[in-house]
Amino acid sequence: MKKLILIRHAKSSWDFPHLKDYDRPLNDRGKRDAPKMAQWLSSQEIKADLIISSGAERTKNTAIAFQAVLNILMEIDDQLYHASRSKLLNIIKQANDEINCLLLVSHNPGLNDLADYLLSGFTDNIPTTGIVSLNFDIQKWSEASPQSASLHFFQFPKNL
Repeated sequence: MKKLILIRHAKSSWDFPHLKDYDRPLNDRGKRDAPKMAQWLSSQEIKADLIISSGAERTKNTAIAFQAVLNILMEIDDQLYHASRSKLLNIIKQANDEINCLLLVSHNPGLNDLADYLLSGFTDNIPTTGIVSLNFDIQKWSEASPQSASLHFFQFPKNL
């Protein structure tokens, strides 16, 4: 059994129009929501092994908030920056099989497209700092597919 936790970055700031999209920081709500959602995830007693995050400022800072609470390793992978569903799935399929619970912190629309594909119809929008947890009935990440995936939970800040 493998577990994949998809996390959309926390709310970002548009206060600095001179910044490139990649460099936009979290706004005040994002800075509150990321640790709040990390604490909630920690309360679910899930033993996460690794966070892989986009290198975009808002995404990286979201991942750092989760890393601080969950006390796990984190990797930055710029391939996650605005990645398509197929790119995200390829990254997942290449994960080390010793990892049983992988957190992926990235962007929409790719995360929503991936959840929709893997769950054969996840129609909800993943809001900022939203978490979608999937269980896979597999031994190797390369086997991840819609046939092996099931929804574990979907949680977001306004629902807490």
